[in-house]
Amino acid sequence: MLHKLSLIFLFFCFLNSVAAQETLNYTFTHYNTSSGLLSNQVNTVVQDEQGYIWTGSVDGLQRFDGIRYKTFRHRKNDNTTIPSNPITQLLIDSSKNLWVLLSDGHIGIFSTKNFRFNEATVYALNKYATATSVKKIILDSKGDLFLLLGGHELLVYDVSKHTFVSAHKRFKIPEGWNIGDFAQQPGSGKYWFTTKDGTIAIFNEATNNLSTAFNNIDKEKIIDQFKGKITPYVYFFDSKNRVWFLNWGPGFPYIYSYDLKKNDLHLSAAELHGYLKSYYEVHGFLEQKDGSIWIRGLQVFARFNERTKIFDFVNNGYTSERSIAYEHVRGLTEDRENNIWVATNNNGLYRFNPAQHVFQNIAHINRVTERPGRGGVLAAIEMKDGTILTSAWGDGLYHYDKNLKPLPINVKGIDERLSYSIWSMFASSDSNTIWLSAQPGFIKVNQQTRTSAYYNPPALQNRTVRQLVEDKLGNLWFGMQSIGLYKWTATTGNKDYTNGIKLVTSLPANQVNKIIVDSKGLVWIAFANFGIYACDPATDKVIYHFSLDGKGAYKLPQEGVSSVLEYNDSTMIITTGSQILLFNRQTKKSKLLGNAETISGYIASLEKDRNGYVWLSSTSGLYRINIQKNLFIRFGKTDGIDNEDFILASSRRLSDGRLLFGSSNQFVAFDPVSIILNNAKPKAIITDFKVRNKSIPVDSLLKLDLINLKPGNNSVIIEFSSLQYGSSSIIQYKMDKIDKDWQSADNNNQAVYSYLPNGTYTFRLRIMDEEGRFTEQQTNLRIKMNAPFWKSWWFYSLLILAGGAIIFWLDRERMKRKEAMQEMRSGIADNLHKEVNTALNNINILSEMAKLKADKDPEKSKEYIEQIHAKSHNMMIAMDDMLWSIDPDNDNMSKTVERMKEYLDALNNRNGAEIDILVDKNVEALSLNMKLRHESFLLFKEAVKSLIYAGAQKCNIHISYEKPKLQFTMQFKNDCCDMQQLNNLLQRQDMEHRLKTIKAQLDVQVHKSSSIFVLLVPVV
Repeated sequence: MLHKLSLIFLFFCFLNSVAAQETLNYTFTHYNTSSGLLSNQVNTVVQDEQGYIWTGSVDGLQRFDGIRYKTFRHRKNDNTTIPSNPITQLLIDSSKNLWVLLSDGHIGIFSTKNFRFNEATVYALNKYATATSVKKIILDSKGDLFLLLGGHELLVYDVSKHTFVSAHKRFKIPEGWNIGDFAQQPGSGKYWFTTKDGTIAIFNEATNNLSTAFNNIDKEKIIDQFKGKITPYVYFFDSKNRVWFLNWGPGFPYIYSYDLKKNDLHLSAAELHGYLKSYYEVHGFLEQKDGSIWIRGLQVFARFNERTKIFDFVNNGYTSERSIAYEHVRGLTEDRENNIWVATNNNGLYRFNPAQHVFQNIAHINRVTERPGRGGVLAAIEMKDGTILTSAWGDGLYHYDKNLKPLPINVKGIDERLSYSIWSMFASSDSNTIWLSAQPGFIKVNQQTRTSAYYNPPALQNRTVRQLVEDKLGNLWFGMQSIGLYKWTATTGNKDYTNGIKLVTSLPANQVNKIIVDSKGLVWIAFANFGIYACDPATDKVIYHFSLDGKGAYKLPQEGVSSVLEYNDSTMIITTGSQILLFNRQTKKSKLLGNAETISGYIASLEKDRNGYVWLSSTSGLYRINIQKNLFIRFGKTDGIDNEDFILASSRRLSDGRLLFGSSNQFVAFDPVSIILNNAKPKAIITDFKVRNKSIPVDSLLKLDLINLKPGNNSVIIEFSSLQYGSSSIIQYKMDKIDKDWQSADNNNQAVYSYLPNGTYTFRLRIMDEEGRFTEQQTNLRIKMNAPFWKSWWFYSLLILAGGAIIFWLDRERMKRKEAMQEMRSGIADNLHKEVNTALNNINILSEMAKLKADKDPEKSKEYIEQIHAKSHNMMIAMDDMLWSIDPDNDNMSKTVERMKEYLDALNNRNGAEIDILVDKNVEALSLNMKLRHESFLLFKEAVKSLIYAGAQKCNIHISYEKPKLQFTMQFKNDCCDMQQLNNLLQRQDMEHRLKTIKAQLDVQVHKSSSIFVLLVPVV
């Protein structure tokens, strides 16, 4: 009988424990193959020293920086890559090395710097042991690394040889023992084993003894306590000096916790079947920095409740985009921000932060359909007993305790199943009455008597009352759906709320979105289309009017006003559909806060918390605003808000500081003080550097004082991250000489420079936290964009030198030509001088002779005078030719040809001859030096003149150029020409001298009826 009672007692205890278990609902960020994971089957996850998250899956290794994944897989014939893709475990050792244990038994260090795999050799006694499915890397508190081949042996890492060798001698493990599990007890020098017979064995380095169930040399109490009772596995030691382990019982594992200080069980044979109602396995533990204990495994993900000593399960199953669904949790790790990363076998990777689960999402049930309510939460108010009353459109009123647990409404006159749609709630100054605006009419609730009275006065035309407030004079103000503002005056109404209600005719007959009463007693009325008015309740006089057509401080960016909030005694905050206006009542000045793009969606409501932050809800999220620094922080689904579609004018600040905001099917409650944003001051990290879209190892670049880029590598992409995964800090970047101001990075966290001009630049990164403060540390990267050689300074210098040399050479050549020309002119002038001198001497002699003969021999004297005349004439012609030749204006062949034609015309006229000339066009284009032109011209004249002197009357002259000689061809009739005389004339000494001077040739061809002579003048 006693035995039966004991069983019944244990059964009810079991039921009580099951009933006490809570389901934990957290907000998860999900990463899967759609976001870049290689596989949804993730086996292990760790964070390295820099802050990168590393994951190992069945398809390889990946590094995650919060934005991008970098993937590392096996490549055939490349021993620097991982030997195969399926990864069992990742571990960061005391030297910050990343160890990779592969499913096929290969193990090694993967460099997080150069991304190369360095495999370690495993010397297992049984060569097939590495193929075991149960294997893991274990790190002790001294930094020693062990490889457990479950069911076979334990190996220790030899750093000097990069090998794993048997650890059995070190721990005096008898030959033939198959080690099932192994762990070190931190800070004690004790190592725990599960032996082949299924019991606990402990090796103590201090005594160098191995204590077992059969030879407990060091008298370890836990060995004696569990001798022959359990087979422990999955040892885990926590910071409270407790050891956790599992024991496989009938059908499923049991969880134990043993207090090593007290040498007593802390948790005995805890099982999870009562909650799961199905088969499960536990494969590991995690202790957070705050001491929380988590377990993981097949169908298992739970946190240990220290108070109830029960494991509270994380809700498993898709309920929203931020829920978690898993079959097997294969890995857990906590990062430096206290986020927990969850590796699952079927749904990829999840991240959540238990400490930052601050938003409570309170949904309601439609009490008629008994299904989740769909009505938007329009209003909420705190009653004097601390409970909370809310309203949902179409679903009615709901009542909650301080912990937001549902309560009966318990107000006489309000049917819970058929209650009104309440649009707004206002607490009267009498501390007892609550006014509810309804659809239609309004309700007065007496909190003390828990009674209500409904009013629907005719003046309100049976229309929806969207807003209802009581001013400081006790008057009621009714903001209507579309017919404007009505007022009940307390002094004339005499507590009869059906009489004395009048339309405020000075204000527009338009939908009222919001009404508040400020600390000075003014009533502020926000309209959907006509701005906002502030009225004196005593006189109904309009004190302020802000509108789209307003002037100066009273001008709104949009015509409709969604909400209004008194921030302090001088500042009013007015919101339109998408913008925020700050109005200072003392200075009568306004300014916009943010811009039209700052807020996503349409602004719904405003509240101020105890720290002075303004909280703004919109149809797309919730914002915390620091109006002094113009900083906006958005909260949404990633932060635990299930529904971001918030309702117009639906918000409330509770007496304990909590804020409530209504959304389209629930309301969100939170304490702003509990929102602890990340206080860490991280340094922005450059995660990738791409040149022409090709990655360059960042680690090697960061070691350089200056990154030299080759010519043509002007396209640069720099990727970066704060390596923070739960914070909302902003990374700003700036490329000196390119960016004038700091640029805020977009969601991709990358700076793209499609074309970097040649020069040296400094790329800078800084982080701005949620308070607008910049981190002290900046990340700087110096980059030099080298110019191609034709754009380098030395090339330009060389060009300048070459240009100078060419100019110098050209100038020198010009001077040489000038000197040569001058020399030619001087030579011609000398010749002219000689000829003139000779001619003058001859003339002088002839004149003397003519003088002597004038009296004695007049005929002879005439002959001398005739000679004097001829020589004078020839001298004048020679002088004229000479002066013409040395004139720079005649330095071209076309002028020479014209001179020849003029000379022939003169001969024809003087001698009655018919001399025709034909000159080819290419002759006039020739560029001959002055001397050659002069001598050629003189030869031409002498030849023609000789023909005339010889009696030739008809002559055809053809001047042509056949490279490299200028050819003068003269054809004439023989019948009138004295050939002997012509021959004598052509063979004169002066003629021969001229031919020789310019290396010309004269060829005379005499035929029967005509003759030809050809003058060839070389022009090169």
